[in-house]
Amino acid sequence: MENNAAQNEVVDDQTEEKQEEAKKDGISFESQSELDSFMDKKVSKAIETARSKWEEEAKDREDKAKKLARMTEADRIKAEQADRDKELSKREQALQMREYSIQAKSTLADAGLPNTDELTELVLSDDVEKTNNNINYLKSVIADAVKSKVDELSKQTVPNSSSNFGSETTSIADLAAKNRVIK
Repeated sequence: MENNAAQNEVVDDQTEEKQEEAKKDGISFESQSELDSFMDKKVSKAIETARSKWEEEAKDREDKAKKLARMTEADRIKAEQADRDKELSKREQALQMREYSIQAKSTLADAGLPNTDELTELVLSDDVEKTNNNINYLKSVIADAVKSKVDELSKQTVPNSSSNFGSETTSIADLAAKNRVIK
């Protein structure tokens, strides 16, 4: 009963997501029956995918249980310990990556770069040294790009030495004499 309720909830969520996706994609339907047909196909596919995933997980659990049943008590204890060690290793790695992420954000902020999640994931690796190298490389690439853009925007045309201020040719001395207040 719980499985059916959970599957119905998943289907409802997926149906709402598909309707929003259809709106975003600009898909339009002439009638309600076309929409219903489209949604039925999408929901059926989602249910089939969920069911196959569930069946695969159930088969894996069954195979594991059969394997454990065939083992001796000592082998079963070793296998369970190995599974616990594997799970513990996964958790430790997840914690380590979270720590690396926090360090990367801090290093990005210290380098004067935005420390957004997207940028952090871009430079993050499973090694602190490699992450720092990625941040330094990103910083140098951004600095080079900014410098080249500033150089491009700051270029000015050099005035021609023969250009005149007016139609008549006058020297600076003539202009000074003409604009002299005391004569």
